[in-house]
Amino acid sequence: MRVPIFLIAFILFTALLAVKRKKSTEAQENANEAFLERERMANATRKKDISALPYLSFSTDTLPVGEFADDELYSCETVLQNLTDQKIINLSMYTNTDLKLMYGPANLADLSSYDENYHLLTTTLLAYARREVKLDHIDAAVTILEYAMSLALDVSQIYLLLAELYQKQNTPEKIQDITDALFVMDESFSSLVLPKLPVFHTVQ
Repeated sequence: MRVPIFLIAFILFTALLAVKRKKSTEAQENANEAFLERERMANATRKKDISALPYLSFSTDTLPVGEFADDELYSCETVLQNLTDQKIINLSMYTNTDLKLMYGPANLADLSSYDENYHLLTTTLLAYARREVKLDHIDAAVTILEYAMSLALDVSQIYLLLAELYQKQNTPEKIQDITDALFVMDESFSSLVLPKLPVFHTVQ
């Protein structure tokens, strides 16, 4: 008796699916084992000195703190002033396992706190500048954003908003400063922002 072709095809398809599923399961199991082994090694890493890490040097000295009476500005300024006493570093490119392997699990809580300070700094500076723009304090907003740029913060809106304000001030030539700053930053970040700058080069 001849077996129908569609039945043969179904059997082959089912067998192929089973093989693929088995390989996928094995790959996942291997990945899980590798992760657990890496975690084990990370948790066994001895505590290392983190005092010499490239912490961000942050100050409010050049910011327009206290120049304008506004509750939202005051809130941003308070956060920023509190951050001046804190250690700040961007560690977002590392996982917790990476950090434990590099510096030991005993440092993880502190390092996570310093990284949180970095993200609080970036979001607060951007919110601070945006509020100044809303209040039509363009020069103050530019001062804030230029300072944020000098810190090489990796938030695209900092650079795009600054370019927009340069355009509004009829000084699009200053956008070259933004381009120069981005060129020395991480390429994965700068490559996302640089293509968006040419639109701001015209005088309004």
